[in-house]
Amino acid sequence: MLRRFVFLLLMLAAVQLNAEQIVLDQDDFKHIHFKRITPNQVSFNDDAIHFDVNKSASFLLLAFDDIRIIRRVSFQWQADGTLNKNSIEHEMSRKGDDAWLRVGLIIEGQPDHVPEPLLPRWMKQVRQTLKHQFNKMVYLIPDALHTPGDTWKSPFSSDVDMISVGSRVMDDGWKQASYEFTSPQNVVGLWIMADGDNTGSIFESRLRNLVVE
Repeated sequence: MLRRFVFLLLMLAAVQLNAEQIVLDQDDFKHIHFKRITPNQVSFNDDAIHFDVNKSASFLLLAFDDIRIIRRVSFQWQADGTLNKNSIEHEMSRKGDDAWLRVGLIIEGQPDHVPEPLLPRWMKQVRQTLKHQFNKMVYLIPDALHTPGDTWKSPFSSDVDMISVGSRVMDDGWKQASYEFTSPQNVVGLWIMADGDNTGSIFESRLRNLVVE
């Protein structure tokens, strides 16, 4: 019995050693805007990222120096306001493709060859910022209309997978969300976003305690 208890403690310690809290430092992130879409107002304070969304969309990009093998992601979040999505079908469409918050993992891979002049400005900025090649992204979306654990393709790109992530409310009013992949992901960076441009939504959302393992 004692040997089993010690083994469990060692396993727990190993998991904790592999966990890394992402430092939410404004200097480490690049705020990227889309052409002809009003960008969000973004601020960093109280160890959290704050998104002020007014029928707007933009994202924060964090490039990793080294490719990281990630199996589990957890974070805490809050939101106030209105997100105008009314059904799962709406959420899967271009007109309903908005979210309180998206935590995106950018996955290592060989991209399709597209001549540089044909790329949109925001994609050029992404390629210039990231330090490794990529060909896919996975969005973790808390409080989506899909059942937690469900996945679907982005209506804008088949190279982007959406995953609905459940949340539980904590004592201080923040929500705790987490997701564990069935297999480790080779990740070159993070893409953190809130958007209300497609649904004409107005809200505020916040992110803190982002941990990767």
